[in-house]
Amino acid sequence: MRRMIAALAAFALLGVSTASASPEVNRALPNAERVGQASYSMLSVRLFNAELFADGGSFSWERPFALSITYDRSAQANMLINRSINEMSSRGAGNARALAPLRTQLERCFTTVSRGDRFTGVSTSSDTAVFYLNGAQRCEVRWPNFRRHFFGIWLAGRDGAAARLSAQLRGEA
Repeated sequence: MRRMIAALAAFALLGVSTASASPEVNRALPNAERVGQASYSMLSVRLFNAELFADGGSFSWERPFALSITYDRSAQANMLINRSINEMSSRGAGNARALAPLRTQLERCFTTVSRGDRFTGVSTSSDTAVFYLNGAQRCEVRWPNFRRHFFGIWLAGRDGAAARLSAQLRGEA
C-alpha cells in the first residue's frame, strides 16, 4: 500500500495524468488519451474545466478528438448558443444570418447547464460532431468546417487567456 501511494505521489509530481476519459469518449474514441486540460476563470471566478482527448494522446485538426467541458457555474442555453455563434462568426464562419441554420442545430444540442454538468463534443470529421450531456447523446451537428470553427473557440485561442487555455488543452503548455 505504501508503495502504491508513493507511486501515485510521484506521478502527481511529474504531472503524469492517471485520469481516464468519460464513457462517451471511450465509446466514440476507444484509443483516446487525454492530451491536455485547462480551467477557465473570469474575474477570479472559475467557470469551467476543459479536457481534450485524442487517439494516442496526440492532437491534430485532421483526426477525430473529443472536448469535454465540466461547468463550475450555471449557464443558460441561449447564452451558450449566442456565445458560440458570435465566436464562430469572428472566426470566419459567416454572419448571424448565414449561421441561422446552424443556430437551429445548436438549439437541439445545447441546454441550460448547472454546476457539475459535463458537456462533451466529439469531432468525428471536419464537418460533423456528436454532443453529449453528462454521458447522454444530445445531437449530431453537420456544418461545413465545423471542427475548426466551433472547436477553435477553445483550441485556437488568439491571445491572452484564450491562447493559454488553447495551448494547455493541446498539451503545449
